[in-house]
Amino acid sequence: MDKKFRKLSVIIPAYNESKTIVEILDAVSNLRINLVKEIVVIDDGSKDGTLEIAQNYAQQNRGRPGVEFKILKNSKNSGKTKSVKKGIAESTGDLVVIQDADLEYEPKDLVKFVEAFEKNPEIDFIYGNRFHGKSEIIYQRYYFGNRFITIFTNLFTRFRGVRFSDVQVCYKMAKGDIFRDINKTITSEGFFGVDPEITAKFCRYKKDGKKLKYHEIPIIYRPRSLEEGKKIQVFRDGFNAVYEIVRCNLFIRM
Repeated sequence: MDKKFRKLSVIIPAYNESKTIVEILDAVSNLRINLVKEIVVIDDGSKDGTLEIAQNYAQQNRGRPGVEFKILKNSKNSGKTKSVKKGIAESTGDLVVIQDADLEYEPKDLVKFVEAFEKNPEIDFIYGNRFHGKSEIIYQRYYFGNRFITIFTNLFTRFRGVRFSDVQVCYKMAKGDIFRDINKTITSEGFFGVDPEITAKFCRYKKDGKKLKYHEIPIIYRPRSLEEGKKIQVFRDGFNAVYEIVRCNLFIRM
């Protein structure tokens, strides 16, 4: 193992996820990796006890070998963008990844991400890929909406040498110093504007004068239904994503 990777920071934005937060914290805490796991939960003004459940879990597991907890909160519901920004800023890991607080993603997949960095330390950032023929599809409109956003993003990023398969995927892992540096420049304020801006800035970021090296890994994806609490609204969030893609690729600097 490359010795410079000693800690993985897992950023978990959470809003009204009391039914799943313990299961997610258990799954992340039990990841079989040779890195300290720094779990950073950001409660986004939940009204169902998510914050208290996370705080109790952290207290009960305080001192557990190889696991650290930071439980943060927003004073009011401000959206995923603000939560992710706060979590990344508070992270200290050599690697940083975003993890949703629901059960759509399988945390065990993160082991493959860590292994990829260890085998090839030249990699700078990795995205998961849900579109590999084995993930579940509940709503066609979400599937095709995500595909469109990815194709539209690639119209801009391919000129910088990067072509993505799934830009809206939650699992984005990067070297900590790069992720925190990019995080300082994020200007998005919308509920889901962070994904397009992070993607645009990964593609424009220069490390020692060189472009970042990208890798992607197929992941398991089990989308939840609207009844189970899915929060994304296709048309509203889709239009916002298109706006952010154009803004971040053409009108803002690093």
